[in-house]
Amino acid sequence: MNKRDNPYTPGAGRKPRTLAGRDPDLEQFQDLVERLNSGSYERSLIYTGLRGVGKTVLLMELDVLASEAGWATTDVQEVGSQADFRVSFARMSVRLLTNMSSRHRARERIQRALSVVKAFSLAVPGPVELRIDVDAATGVADSGDPEHDLTDLLGELGEVAQANNMGALFLIDEMQNLDGPSLAAICIAFQSVSRRSLPVSLVGAGLPDLRVRLLSAKPYADRLFSYRELGRLSTVDARSALVGPSAAFGVDFEPRVVEQVIAEAAGYPYFLQEFGLELWNYADESPINEDDLRAIRGVVNDTLASSFFGTRFEMATDTEQQVLSAMASLGLGPYKIGDVATAFGASDQRAISAYRESLIQKDLIWSPRRGLVEFTVPLFDDYLRDNHPIE
Repeated sequence: MNKRDNPYTPGAGRKPRTLAGRDPDLEQFQDLVERLNSGSYERSLIYTGLRGVGKTVLLMELDVLASEAGWATTDVQEVGSQADFRVSFARMSVRLLTNMSSRHRARERIQRALSVVKAFSLAVPGPVELRIDVDAATGVADSGDPEHDLTDLLGELGEVAQANNMGALFLIDEMQNLDGPSLAAICIAFQSVSRRSLPVSLVGAGLPDLRVRLLSAKPYADRLFSYRELGRLSTVDARSALVGPSAAFGVDFEPRVVEQVIAEAAGYPYFLQEFGLELWNYADESPINEDDLRAIRGVVNDTLASSFFGTRFEMATDTEQQVLSAMASLGLGPYKIGDVATAFGASDQRAISAYRESLIQKDLIWSPRRGLVEFTVPLFDDYLRDNHPIE
């Protein structure tokens, strides 16, 4: 087996050769496209899950489906790097209109929409560099109120898309990076376009607390979006994710190896890809056997410890690392914050409240509900117990 032909693709946002377990999500999105194309109503989609479950990969696949259906898309865009979310939306809007103009000749209508985008961007405090060679519109999307202006902007995009008999799709990754007012503005704007039956939709993805953040921003967010939690793959889907890529090259696995890899990877797509990559590189012949697995197990564990778990652990301060280790010492989560404080050696949970908030801000932990915390990275507790036990 040639390393050059290795069909496994571990990495951030790397699409696997076999996209296992996502057929229901692809079908749901195709239903969304068809309903909006027909002028019907359908809720935008929000995907949540831990790191490494394939949220970004799924968004990339939906981007392909939308393009094949004749929709304009933003491509998958990660938010949070800009100080003001409106900068990201302005740039995504330019991308959508550019996409539309390449397929249609409604130049005057698209120029008008670009002038609205420019007005929207000029209302953002601070310098915003958008190369739009049109004059800014007046009286629309230029008030400086994020909620009002984003509503105007999406309405303008929706009218252009509707006039061109196509849809416009925002694909937004890492949505948990947005603050409450930004999420509130997004909710208001997408509620407005849905009321007007405009073919504009959002597919967003983020860590597990994104749904709670949206609900905190606007209570009606539970009815505005359709939520789907992505987690570990079923045994059947995990088997397909592991053996599918190699099968295309005529390479098989011994059944016992498949069972062990699925168990050790806990069904998580990213970990399965890491095992597949190293097994392919090491094995001399098909079928891949237990000797091969024993030989590469340490390599996989070292790779995950350094490039997946270790880099995240280093994001925390020394004291925050001790809090993480205290959590892991309690076994499987979610963890009561009072129990974490006790394991940490604090007299009560108030002593670690500041560290808890900082770890949440760093996306290392999240709160499934009041008084509880959990890791955002699968199997992080195992890594911490093995490598960084509580002192």
